[in-house]
Amino acid sequence: MELPENLDHFVHVGKITKPHGIRGEVKIIAFSGDAAPFKGYHDMVLVDGRGKMSLATLKKCRVQDRFAVVVLAGITTRNHAEELAGMQVWVDESHLPDLDDTEFYWRDVMGGAVVSSDGQHIGKLINLFDAGGSDMMVVQTDRGEVLVPAQREFIVEVNEAGIVVDLPPGLLDVNVKD
Repeated sequence: MELPENLDHFVHVGKITKPHGIRGEVKIIAFSGDAAPFKGYHDMVLVDGRGKMSLATLKKCRVQDRFAVVVLAGITTRNHAEELAGMQVWVDESHLPDLDDTEFYWRDVMGGAVVSSDGQHIGKLINLFDAGGSDMMVVQTDRGEVLVPAQREFIVEVNEAGIVVDLPPGLLDVNVKD
């Protein structure tokens, strides 16, 4: 694989958090919450804090909870591994695992409409983040940004148009983030 000109067809899948051990392994947090797919990511693009891209080839991978502990080609010492801490990990979208009918990638619905189960337009999905206990959707409404828990109990349907939610009464009023 050659270094791409841009990341248009790549997906941000994780971040190198720190070295692991003394032989050059690094620990990568998987943004999906599941590090198992990292075993299939042979080629990755690493992006540093200044936006500089570099290629990385996976040699070995094992999973520890939400983390992939990996050996990258050419990284053989802890000092080399320390230089990678903080780098963002991107993979070509063609390497993403296939999904079943009940699954989706957040990137496919980002920017889509968020609608209540009774058909009322709530807003537009503009961000998603890990809040520790669960993911949170940031929805841009006409009153400002609203945080909506991205939990199965609130998400009724996900389709090409966006996300249908069934929220507890008052949730949108209490958490308007102006």
